[in-house]
Amino acid sequence: MRIAGFDMAWRPENNNSGLAIGELVGTELNVLFCRVATQSVEDWVADIVSSAIEGIAIDAPLIIHNQGGQRNCEAQLNKVFRAAKAGCHPSNLNLYPNAASVRAAEMLRLHGFQHLGTKRFMLECYPHPSMVEIFGWRERLLYKRGSVFERKQGQVQLAQAILSLRTANVSLVLEDPILECLQTHYISNLRGAAVKANEDLLDALVCLYIAALYQTGQTAYVFGDVESGYVWVPKFTD
Repeated sequence: MRIAGFDMAWRPENNNSGLAIGELVGTELNVLFCRVATQSVEDWVADIVSSAIEGIAIDAPLIIHNQGGQRNCEAQLNKVFRAAKAGCHPSNLNLYPNAASVRAAEMLRLHGFQHLGTKRFMLECYPHPSMVEIFGWRERLLYKRGSVFERKQGQVQLAQAILSLRTANVSLVLEDPILECLQTHYISNLRGAAVKANEDLLDALVCLYIAALYQTGQTAYVFGDVESGYVWVPKFTD
């Protein structure tokens, strides 16, 4: 089946989002396509629907009903992953009264996608705690902060971790040009806006892998619920 990972910007019409598409055959995930772009929510949803995707993991809040504070799922996740410094920021209607991600989820629902569904699924994911679980890290990787040099060094570490998934139980198959974006020499030579664009690509790949874990029945934390908001995080440790 064809699945996707979507690293969605808060304002996708003004900032880059990353979309990764793969073909899942048994427990082998073949990465077919990655794109980083700035475009409207409507255009992103149209791209997803036209790509015949049957499941997608999205790094963005898909359900927000609370007026202030944090969602219950965020509070639950933070309790579990605070020690690993992999908690999440609050989402609420005061901060995001018309969140693009919520609109995207509603549009996908109208196209037959179901939250935590069994056939055409969509799920809200969060890469930081997911990577702590997938890679067995004690703390989240700081690849989004610091100087340009520090951010690129973080990307190198994340890329190496992603490449290690080629021998995981759910194995990742990568070919050029995507494979090139994970190479140390490529990341080291990035300049300007290309640094952030490659970060978005890596995040999209992680979201895609999370979608594969969901589809293959990986044990998971399900923080919250589909009524008040939820986050799905794969669970590899007791």
